[in-house]
Amino acid sequence: TGAGLSTNAGIPDFRSKGGIYSRLAEYKLDSPEDMFHIETFRTNPKPFYSFAKTLLSNTSWKPTLAHKFIKLLEEKGKLLRNYTQNIDGIEQACGIVNVFQCYGSFATASCTVCKFKTTFEDIRSHLEAGNVMECPKCFQKRDGIIKPDIVFFGEKVPPKFDRLLSADLKKVDLFIVMGSSLKIAPVSTVLGQLPPYVETVLINKEALDPNLLFGSVILGDCDETVQSICSILEWELAT
Repeated sequence: TGAGLSTNAGIPDFRSKGGIYSRLAEYKLDSPEDMFHIETFRTNPKPFYSFAKTLLSNTSWKPTLAHKFIKLLEEKGKLLRNYTQNIDGIEQACGIVNVFQCYGSFATASCTVCKFKTTFEDIRSHLEAGNVMECPKCFQKRDGIIKPDIVFFGEKVPPKFDRLLSADLKKVDLFIVMGSSLKIAPVSTVLGQLPPYVETVLINKEALDPNLLFGSVILGDCDETVQSICSILEWELAT
């Protein structure tokens, strides 16, 4: 799952019209990806903190119908795992257990220098104000900055991703992509690693690269699509 899953919760996606990357001028960056590049953060964390302020102020943080659909799949014993590219943590708020956050989340944060660890609640006031949080342990001597524990460009995803994927590829029989452009590795490579017998479904607002082949493609709003699926299956989806 990707950012398109959370847009109905008020969280902007990245690449669509009106998404985060379309508002580049607001943050005075040369490239949209710079906001989430670790080297940019180390030298100028202010753009990221400004983005976080906008994110926190405009987001309901409530699970969408698409999140609830994934939880329903889990309750029915049909969810092997939800690999989410999202960092908002709404999956946990929805009660999804078998979820792996490929790029981390805002739940914890660490110093870029001494690795001092803190919680979202400790950094929340800084994020909401758009004020860079200095490390309480080492800033005076080493200029450490507190960064949410999300994977930036230039950083590697946790090794656990490869371990889980290796095991899940042996069990999967249906692969669903919802609300993702599948542009960022390593998640973008999963489709090509699936065994040939695995059925594949894309649920997304926009079509993807034609080289990404899916058995079934459903274009439209994720929430509306999962409602239709549940109606056909005669499943009750919590609203």
